[in-house]
Amino acid sequence: MVPQFIDREQELRFLELKYQEDRAQFVIIYGRRRIGKTELIKQFIKGKGAIYHLCTSDGILENMNRLKEEFSLFTGKNYFRSMNVKLDELLIYLADEVKDQRVILVLDEFQYLVQSDRSVTSLLQKAWDEKLSGTRMFLILTGSSIGMMENEVLSNKSPLYGRRTGSWKVNEIAFPYLFQFFPRYTVEEVIKAWSVLGGVPLYLIQFDVNKSVEDNLKEKILKKGNILYDEPLFLLREEFREQRVYLSVLRAISQGHNSVSLISQFTGIDRSNLSSYLDRLEENGIIERAIPYGKKKGWYEIKDNFIEFWFKFVYNNLDHLEMDQIEDVVRKVNLQEHYAKKFEKLVKESIRQKTLKLPFEYHTVSFYSHKGEEVDVVVEGENAIFLGEVKWSENVDVRPLLNMMRKIMSKVNKGKREYYGVFAKSFKRCPHEEDLICYDLDAFAPSSSYLTDRGT
Repeated sequence: MVPQFIDREQELRFLELKYQEDRAQFVIIYGRRRIGKTELIKQFIKGKGAIYHLCTSDGILENMNRLKEEFSLFTGKNYFRSMNVKLDELLIYLADEVKDQRVILVLDEFQYLVQSDRSVTSLLQKAWDEKLSGTRMFLILTGSSIGMMENEVLSNKSPLYGRRTGSWKVNEIAFPYLFQFFPRYTVEEVIKAWSVLGGVPLYLIQFDVNKSVEDNLKEKILKKGNILYDEPLFLLREEFREQRVYLSVLRAISQGHNSVSLISQFTGIDRSNLSSYLDRLEENGIIERAIPYGKKKGWYEIKDNFIEFWFKFVYNNLDHLEMDQIEDVVRKVNLQEHYAKKFEKLVKESIRQKTLKLPFEYHTVSFYSHKGEEVDVVVEGENAIFLGEVKWSENVDVRPLLNMMRKIMSKVNKGKREYYGVFAKSFKRCPHEEDLICYDLDAFAPSSSYLTDRGT
């Protein structure tokens, strides 16, 4: 059985260190939906005195009633159930009851309380300033709406600004840890799985580890009725009011209409209004701007692996998939092209995260694109520069790629030491050149040193 709680050692260590500090804590944990925040919190509060409240969209009255019940059960005081008070007063009563105990109070999916009543942040600020900050209370707010958490809780315009004692944005599972989800997969198969699912725990556990990636695609994503079949529709509906508009924008980007003008033409959205939609998608980690080395302008790409896969292979084929014509869809889509694009992304991410080693220290990881000439990877440090080409192929001939990169290097390098790299499934041979490194798929296997550095 594959464990569901993987690669959260840094986050747990952060929370434990805060817990050991003998003072009140106000910690913000946030990140996109499905990323594993709730499971992280549940792991942290095991064996500790804690009150866990899952905020819902049922309205402030329903949430307050459940909070009163939870406080009553925790303290053994029945009067909480009949109290007619606001949130700040309720929290102050709780603090009076627990006195100097170390108590964790979790308000999970806090954005629902804010949506129900905008005064919630002011009331929480009042309770913190008047009482909680002088206790040993450990308050945790979590949120999946990144934009709302950043604007309503973390920004300098929020009543809560300056009160937090710590915050952590929970990101996707790092690639090397996917081998723990798929212990029987080869490196190539794990890269394929990551190309489709990214590092979102809920998505990863949907795949059957005893079946191939392609079989899982058919059964877990392309087959109607499964969670992943319409997952992006749910995410967009939960996060954005104008779901159809965001669907249209993401469809445009997935089909290569990736500049503001092209997206506007494809969707019919006026350019003056389009920027706000793009900003929301970007702040929620769904899209990102790709800016070539040495340039200030670029284009938009879908950042989330699964959402990009879904728009390419599910959303554009819903008419066939609704009729259960899965094999017809599989025959006409180009999975290898998708794997190749994501392999290039994995290379750059692995260099940023230092799981792929380069022979110098660096500060910039990008790509080169100018007047029809392209290089997949550009890495720059103070005294050195590296160009790399990525090929999702076997028996790659390195020499022509190296010659092409040397030509580009003459245009971008200004006196720094030069290095080159080629990334591929395998090579015909790797020429013995002092400035050349060949990376096959074994370079992406998990290293014990990386896992140790991460805290395991």
